[in-house]
Parts: sequence; C-alpha cells; structure tokens
Amino acid sequence: MTRDPLKWNPGPPPHVGWWNASTIRKDDVWRWWNGSEWSRHRYSVPFGANDEASKPSGLTSAAIEWRWYWHPHARVPRINPATGEVTGSAPCPI
Repeated sequence: MTRDPLKWNPGPPPHVGWWNASTIRKDDVWRWWNGSEWSRHRYSVPFGANDEASKPSGLTSAAIEWRWYWHPHARVPRINPATGEVTGSAPCPI
C-alpha cells in the first residue's frame, strides 16, 4: 500500500485512529476509525474531539474514503496501536 498523503483510499484504513476521511474528498474532514466503523465527521484538526469519536457515522466503510495525510500542526503523531509504528506525523510534505 502506497502512503501517498494526497491519494484517497477506499475501504477501511490500516488501523484505529484519526484519519482524513470523507464521503466527498474534503480536505478538512476528520473521522475516528475504531477498527470496525467510522465516527461522525469533524472539521479541521481532530484533537480534543473525543465526544465525536464515540458517535458512529451510520455509513458503511465503503461510503468513506481516507488519506494518509496528517495535519502539519498536529501536536501528536498517529500511531498504530498494534505495532507502535508512527503512521502520521508533522511536518507533512504537502
């Protein structure tokens, strides 16, 4: 799987976490992937949005596309909880 930060990918992302994920490929929409379903969308950066992460979107994973993009002003990296690998960190190349 290519980790192109600009490419929109179908299906579920590789692990739990916040992802730039949208039904219409909007750059400023973030969703929490809990391993089985997406949360409701949140605009701009996802941090401090724990309440949104707990609300399911009601959409199938096929309806939402996601990107490897990570916000350049993020205060923390996105980390795969199963491996400890950092899959998103600032600064982003775009």
